[in-house]
Amino acid sequence: LSIMADSKSNLATVLLIGSGGREHTMAWKLAQSPKVGKILVAPGNGGVSGPKLEKITLNVNDHAAVLKACKEHGVSLVAVGPEAPLAAGIADVLCGGGVKVFGPSKAAAEIEASKAFSKDFMAKYKIPTAEYKNFTDFKAAQDYLKEVKHKVVIKASGLAAGKGVVLPETTEEALENLEQIMVNKEFGDAGQEVVIEELLGGPEVSCLAFTDGSTVVLLPAAQDHKRIFEGDKGPNTGGMGAYSPAPVLTAELKEFVLKNVVQAAVDGLRAEGRKFVGVLYAGMMLDPRKGPQCLEFNCRFGDPETQVLLPLLDSDLYDIMTACCEGTLGQLDVRFKPHHAATIVAASGGYPKKYPKGKVITGVENVNNGATVFHAGTKLTEDGQLVTSGGRVLAVTGTAPSLREALGMAYAGMGKIHFDGMQFRKDIAHRALTPERQLRVAVLGSTRGTDLQAIIDNIHEPGSKDCSKIDVCCVVSNRSKAGILERAQKYNIPAKFVSCKDADGNKVSRDVYDERVEEAMRSYKPDLILLIGYMRIVSGAFCKRWERRIMNVHPSLLPKFAGGMDGDVHEAVLKAGEKQTGCTVHFVEEKVDNGEIIVQKACDVSADDNKDTLKAKVQHLEGLALIEAINKFRLYQLGVRPLLDANRLSSGEPAQKKVRELVSA
Repeated sequence: LSIMADSKSNLATVLLIGSGGREHTMAWKLAQSPKVGKILVAPGNGGVSGPKLEKITLNVNDHAAVLKACKEHGVSLVAVGPEAPLAAGIADVLCGGGVKVFGPSKAAAEIEASKAFSKDFMAKYKIPTAEYKNFTDFKAAQDYLKEVKHKVVIKASGLAAGKGVVLPETTEEALENLEQIMVNKEFGDAGQEVVIEELLGGPEVSCLAFTDGSTVVLLPAAQDHKRIFEGDKGPNTGGMGAYSPAPVLTAELKEFVLKNVVQAAVDGLRAEGRKFVGVLYAGMMLDPRKGPQCLEFNCRFGDPETQVLLPLLDSDLYDIMTACCEGTLGQLDVRFKPHHAATIVAASGGYPKKYPKGKVITGVENVNNGATVFHAGTKLTEDGQLVTSGGRVLAVTGTAPSLREALGMAYAGMGKIHFDGMQFRKDIAHRALTPERQLRVAVLGSTRGTDLQAIIDNIHEPGSKDCSKIDVCCVVSNRSKAGILERAQKYNIPAKFVSCKDADGNKVSRDVYDERVEEAMRSYKPDLILLIGYMRIVSGAFCKRWERRIMNVHPSLLPKFAGGMDGDVHEAVLKAGEKQTGCTVHFVEEKVDNGEIIVQKACDVSADDNKDTLKAKVQHLEGLALIEAINKFRLYQLGVRPLLDANRLSSGEPAQKKVRELVSA
């Protein structure tokens, strides 16, 4: 016991300042360090909880009170998340009191706190940036706007909580924006001085680096999505999602940014007596005419970039922060996982304009597919309910070997969460996704195939360049006169009848029949198999070979009324007096109707319903449910890579070889 106590007493206590998604991610990563025993978060949010995490009440604007709290709690390191405390000089006070701070001094933080200073600094140290002029005089700024020939960006020089930047389309609009900022004080005192700079073009990329004031370690490049709506439309936000690494920053460009932007800035700040410790964030524009140009510097982690960068970090964050404070970063081997990360931000309805608060959040505990939820604008009520308390409410991050898999994990996790007015973008990382071939879907059926019609009408379009369209590559039936075969032929879909009898008229075993089905599908190379009104139970071997690649639609809300067939199920629902029924799309396993549920659709059971009317209601839902399930599969949201190798029939090459041997025999 004494050994355990000594071990625990040697663990570090860290104070983390901030309340957003960035800070929750920092706390999550710091908690993974075996050297950290406790993380005090001031003020934190509704997601800050865990064995090492503790929220504390602290006025972070009272630097003397923060220093006193550090002494009382035995804090060995303070990590500052947001820029405002850094710009106000919190690091100076704490360092002066003997506490290590991961974050720059007030003088070094001016690289973000004053855009005018930052632009002059870049010009002085030959860091590539857009043509600009700084103004404190409104009339002089007006005159400049009337004379300049190129499009401009107008920036409030001071801190404006991630806002303070406008992109006018015309001179008239620019003059209106200028008046709003400098005269009407739209961004408060931040707009007393403005920077007017040339509008650049090209993709943006976020380049963040750890630094101890001399050594610089660049993190993987990230791209975020500022606009509120898909297609990068609508007003700017704090960021609706991000992904990393961003392929747009090639190895050659990364080397340029490291040397000519980040290292140059760190060296310049040190030369001016403004040694920078912490994370320096360079917002870059890869202009096709001028090459890489630095738009701005930030003196801290970005949000939501942190939510993708720290999950990729394969080194101890506490060690890195400590090394930055002690000037020994060059002695550390900072590593990153060779994976991809993507984060999706859920925002309140109305954001980025006026939005309500206090909306109950459900489903966070159901995100269990490997994705991670990072809270931002959330809080716990007195009775323990998680509710919204900000514009950007939370983010869900997926990390995986490929970007599509990471996105799939993040979106699947987001699909479990709900609150009134919730909005999130569905096209995060669209710039980085390369086109894939169409998903090929085989259908096994025994009846009319009514559900197949919904798929044909909505998403079946062979050869389409639209990635949301699929190719129903073949339909196979155990009945020669099944309506589903006629339906397939009507739309030029290959239709195959596979007999369940051998040459002597004897029924073959389930395993042998399923091998025949696979042989019938072979040349069409399906990625996914749908069972639509298929009146057979597939073999365990078949399920194994096509694990998580066979879906069945069942006419009830499983697990209720499992094992029944079509009309029998509806009759059972009526007999049981159910008030609600529906359908379930699930993965197929050896045990009937026991696979993981993918989608469920529900409808009410009316007092005057009979077996036939109920069947019609549910059948309409079945088509919708199948389409939704196919899209989840296609978008990597079901824990499997959707597209199989073109040379393989099934997901297991040994199994495929065995099938060929059996068919040949």
